[in-house]
Amino acid sequence: MGLIRQGLKLLGTHAVMSLVQFIFMPGLFGIFDENEVYQWIVGLVYIAIFWLVIYADMSNRGLDDAKKDAFAPYKGFIAGLIAAVPAIVLYLLAMGAERPHNAINLFEVILRGWLVPYTKIFVTFEKNMPDIAIIPIAVLPVISGISYIDGLRKRKKILEALKRAEAMRAQRSKVNMSF
Repeated sequence: MGLIRQGLKLLGTHAVMSLVQFIFMPGLFGIFDENEVYQWIVGLVYIAIFWLVIYADMSNRGLDDAKKDAFAPYKGFIAGLIAAVPAIVLYLLAMGAERPHNAINLFEVILRGWLVPYTKIFVTFEKNMPDIAIIPIAVLPVISGISYIDGLRKRKKILEALKRAEAMRAQRSKVNMSF
């Protein structure tokens, strides 16, 4: 799979995850619940689910590329960077937007929607928005790159298991021949 196509697929995964989490946020996040601990737990679960989906997607792509001898360790990082482009653009627009006092920064609102898994962090550190948004934006290429590289580890484990199975089969056939 081409590097740009891989990045666009990861971008699509990010968009779907953000949309799904945005839809389920009112029911699961407890917007009307004042319990901070509950909100943090749900917020961390949102982030974990997001990262888990990114991990599964990119490690499977790394595994597929390893099978095809098309694996290159940088591919996951580049795909993550491509997927982060909309967030980077929104971040830059939110940072540069001129607005009167107490006016809503539309770019910041859209950025928050795009990065919905991190809602609890953004709400907690409201005074630091949109500055703090750069952290999850920078984390995406790192997580996708590490996850992609993990696909190579998975491939090696599969090949080792196949070798062990073949050795066991060879051992069994020797045992059967001696009778």
